[in-house]
Amino acid sequence: MCDSRRAHVSSAFGRAYVESPLITSHGDCSAEDLACGRVLLDNYNMPLHIAAIFIVLVSSGLGVMIPLISSWFRKPHNDGDSNSSVPLHQNTAADFGKSKGVWANVFFVARHFGTGIIISTAFIHLLFHGFVMFQNECVGHLTYESTAPAIAMAASMVTFLFDFFGSRVAQRAASRDGCEHGSDDAVEKNLRSRDSPITEEGHGGHHHHIDAVFAAEQNWQVMLLEAGIIFHSIMIGVTLGAGSGNGWTTLLIVIVFHQFFEGLALGARIAVLTWITKLRALLMGAAFTLITPVGIAIGIAVRESFSQNGKASLLSVGILNSISAGILLYTAFKLLSADFTDGPLRTARPFKVFVAMASLVVGLIAMSVLGKWA
Repeated sequence: MCDSRRAHVSSAFGRAYVESPLITSHGDCSAEDLACGRVLLDNYNMPLHIAAIFIVLVSSGLGVMIPLISSWFRKPHNDGDSNSSVPLHQNTAADFGKSKGVWANVFFVARHFGTGIIISTAFIHLLFHGFVMFQNECVGHLTYESTAPAIAMAASMVTFLFDFFGSRVAQRAASRDGCEHGSDDAVEKNLRSRDSPITEEGHGGHHHHIDAVFAAEQNWQVMLLEAGIIFHSIMIGVTLGAGSGNGWTTLLIVIVFHQFFEGLALGARIAVLTWITKLRALLMGAAFTLITPVGIAIGIAVRESFSQNGKASLLSVGILNSISAGILLYTAFKLLSADFTDGPLRTARPFKVFVAMASLVVGLIAMSVLGKWA
């Protein structure tokens, strides 16, 4: 038996079914029936493909810029319950309430909504499609059937090692600066460049040193997160640019929403880095904004030679998706723990926790629903 699930052309995001008289719900399911290695350009609409570059560019840019802009306009940190300032490392996830202003509340919701987006992307969009790619008949028989989760596990462990040693280097650098400069003037200048809160008690002291270490670690974690997100985005664009068929428009719509949501997730985490310059924050956002449109342009250029159902492309996409899933899973759950289990929300007021949890769940649901079509 060969069911219709097996007779499809896989893409980086979903399954574009091949309309061919050779493919039926039952009977032989040969490589020829699956169009393995064939370049499929049915109903290829060049104007729409070119428009897709700019459509995805706008959706990605809007997604990543909303939390960045909201962070620039929000009020300085305070605990919401007293008039005193709160050290940076204690108040990056609980800045919510009427006294904080609209932009601070938008940022708060976007931050935790984004965490849900990242987790769902890793499980529903990347890890699952790693399974899909490796199970495609055009790949052939795999001796080790758990290839996708094995690659994801390896990627998560490598990410852990990068994070572990990177954090050690960051903490040693912060400690060395503290010993050499005494009052941490260089670090203070960096932190104050974005109006980051430094308490009088922490000025040149314990809180300030912790803030410096926290800043270094957060820089590293956001770099890992962006790497995981960007890593698979180029292939998403190539697949969209080279693809065609009746399901292509639906795929474009799904990718537009996916890029917007993923942009929100990344932008919210970049916005946490309040000590970096606005230029650097914009450059980090621009890297995400441009990568998928660049991939679409590449896909358009190679459309006559790129086979979405070729063995090489299936293996490439499967490996990239699995690696990205591992990176995002490690990073997402570490961010989740840093906000809730080990962060300020652990002792925050119940209403703040409820809003954060609700935003997280909405993010999980939103990206999971997109998985129906992607």
